Amino acid sequence: MSTEEKNIQNSKEVEDKLLIDHEYDGIQELSNRPPPWLMMIFYGTIIWSVFYVFHYHILHTGPSQEEEYQQEMAEAAKLYKTVKFDENNITLITDNGKLSKGLILFSKACASCHGANGEGGIGPNLTDKYWLHGNTPENVFHTIKKGVPNTSMMPYGNTYSDKDILLLTSYVLEKLQGTNPANAKAAEGEAYE
Repeated sequence: MSTEEKNIQNSKEVEDKLLIDHEYDGIQELSNRPPPWLMMIFYGTIIWSVFYVFHYHILHTGPSQEEEYQQEMAEAAKLYKTVKFDENNITLITDNGKLSKGLILFSKACASCHGANGEGGIGPNLTDKYWLHGNTPENVFHTIKKGVPNTSMMPYGNTYSDKDILLLTSYVLEKLQGTNPANAKAAEGEAYE
């Protein structure tokens, strides 16, 4: 018998010793041990889990997931402090950079009815001192957000955010109110100072 045949014979004997006594679709499984590095990782995770259970669940020396979540949410709240918007106490925006965005919003949403310069058209003139629904920031904000029933003034509360509606309100009252555009529509509503 040659060396190659002996090696094949030895490997067959080794394989027969390693064969597990179960078969599926003609396939038999060998009982091979996992490599030592994989076993070290496996035993390491078992040891780590014991420390983890003691640290978090028995001794309570570390924060739970819920406590960690609450801490992170508190930090995020400080970092991204949200200001609650109050429709009843509106402060107009006067920054020209921000009001330029108000102009863009006005051009998209309002100019078709109120004119490019607020002079009026289908909708009333926004540049004079006469207003149908009041000229306070709260009145104008409410009119833009909720619209006016049975008129062409549709509500924009679902289309634009409160921040955008505030920009529109600020643009109308800061940039259009008191101007004298050409072809201004006749006064409608009550006079406000």
